[in-house]
Amino acid sequence: MKLTCKVLVASMAVSPMAISHALAQTFLPDTVITASRVMQRAQDALPDVSVLTRADIERSQAKDVPTLLQNLAGMEITQSGGMGGVASLFMRGAESRHALVLVDGLPMNNLNFNLAALEHLPLNGIERIEVVRGNVSSLYGSAALGGVIQIFTRQNAGEGLKGPWLEASGQVGSEGFRSAQVSAGQKWASGFGVNASTETTESKGFNAINSLQRLGTNPDRDGYSHTSHAVNLSQEFEAGRMGLMLRETHATVQYDSQWGPANQADESKSVLRNVLLNGSYKASKDLQWDVSVGQQEDKLNAAVTAYPYFVNSQSQTSAVGAVWTLWPNHSITSGYENTRQKLASDTEYSLSERTLNSLRLGYQAKLENQQWQLNVRRDQYSDLGNASTWYAGYAYFVTPDLRLKASSSTGFMAPTFNDLYYPWGGNPLLKPEQARSNEVGMQYTQASWNARLTAFENRYTDLIDNDANWTRTNIAKAKNQGVEVALAGKWQLPGVGAQQWRLSFTSQDPQNEITHQALARRAKTLAQVGLLQSIGKWDTGIQWRYNGARTDDSKTLKSYAVLDFTASQALTPELRLNMRLENAGNANYQTIYGYNMPKRGVFAGLNWTPKL
Repeated sequence: MKLTCKVLVASMAVSPMAISHALAQTFLPDTVITASRVMQRAQDALPDVSVLTRADIERSQAKDVPTLLQNLAGMEITQSGGMGGVASLFMRGAESRHALVLVDGLPMNNLNFNLAALEHLPLNGIERIEVVRGNVSSLYGSAALGGVIQIFTRQNAGEGLKGPWLEASGQVGSEGFRSAQVSAGQKWASGFGVNASTETTESKGFNAINSLQRLGTNPDRDGYSHTSHAVNLSQEFEAGRMGLMLRETHATVQYDSQWGPANQADESKSVLRNVLLNGSYKASKDLQWDVSVGQQEDKLNAAVTAYPYFVNSQSQTSAVGAVWTLWPNHSITSGYENTRQKLASDTEYSLSERTLNSLRLGYQAKLENQQWQLNVRRDQYSDLGNASTWYAGYAYFVTPDLRLKASSSTGFMAPTFNDLYYPWGGNPLLKPEQARSNEVGMQYTQASWNARLTAFENRYTDLIDNDANWTRTNIAKAKNQGVEVALAGKWQLPGVGAQQWRLSFTSQDPQNEITHQALARRAKTLAQVGLLQSIGKWDTGIQWRYNGARTDDSKTLKSYAVLDFTASQALTPELRLNMRLENAGNANYQTIYGYNMPKRGVFAGLNWTPKL
């Protein structure tokens, strides 16, 4: 595969870069950009990747992003209750703060805990999700030790999208769930395009906290609601593209605090706001430039609780990147990013602002039956000093279908503002957390199916934890060794219809190297099986997910298995009926000690796509 400037390359990182312009090329189901910053076939990516297209999202009928991601290989999602509860993502046993989430290149991880508000991200405006597993700090900087979730929003881009389009959908279901979504767009022959979407969701919820395990808490229902709006404007030119993206989400979460009277109704409000101006320019057939300026805000206001507080995190980034094609199948990527991070709160931090300057360089090559990827990165923090990381990957094609691969990399995680400057327990002398990762694997790809086997080892040093006085310090060490198998395929069976299937199995041992105890909330065994089957006029789906036993808060959380069913039928060429049965076996399980997860739920909805 030629890695030339004919593909549009994103320059994205812990600071936002212009990834969204890559959507000016129509994404093929088997291409990715997040694994190397160069558009390539998914089967050629050296890190392990997964891709969820818009069609995958619609077929899943997932009601939020955590529900969608939890069925991917090596993924564990923990959540404090149902919709809107704080969701944390563990990728192959890495800490939840070691998973970087990007939306159109903008980092969604907040500055106080380095967690992304996955629970509030609207599904309606998502075109595609790329998941990169493993340490890729040398491509994206801090927080990418466990991997990267890159979300691409829906835009007017590519050939075949000229003219107006409209989509509208609505769903209702258990626990008073109801939602409505509308998306519309237009692209003109001049190259100008506009896209807008809105979504509103509400759930009456259930009693998320377990009153028997968390005594003295309110047994009331914990509801959730959010409203999201987005507008994308773009202009394509002969030698490039410009785009402006505006997104805002308002969410209200009801929860049960362990502090305060048992009849207290706790509630918090969140606002997520993204603004991104980007552009790309093809200076020559061998050189592509990308520039961007963006701002991301994550505001949390817990005003209704025993001890009210608010915290607002904001990141502003400007960036420039380039890709050079040296000769066929050889390319160099580079980039510079400047980020300003600022935290505001009713708690007075000893320092609430810092700047980050980053330089990166990458080299990709593919010659006959061999492939290389090399990346280096230098990050300089105004308060922490410098951090350097690298990635080296190699693959050998035994046959055009069978590939053996290996990689080694280093990574770091910058301490958050809470770690460094929180007045009660913060420690400004903290060092960044460090990682060293190694992987070996094999991959076999056919036209209708593929399989991969990966053995991985991740070691973490200088992990930040509390000492005996509850002061943050670099005292922990951890490791995770494991093996992961993933298979996926599709075929057309005579008399049966079209089928798509996938399955994965992960065996791992995430443990604290000092105490030799298992890391909290992470299972040693994970497994997923999914099947989509066309039966007459119906498109049906089955999803089974298994998590082994885990520990949390010195307690053991039992293993669990959850089974979901979906069914969909086109009532007319423009109207489709969707139905979903969640947790069909009514499993009683927890992902966090003291918090209940949803029981069996039934959902139904309609999707309308008129021809304009």
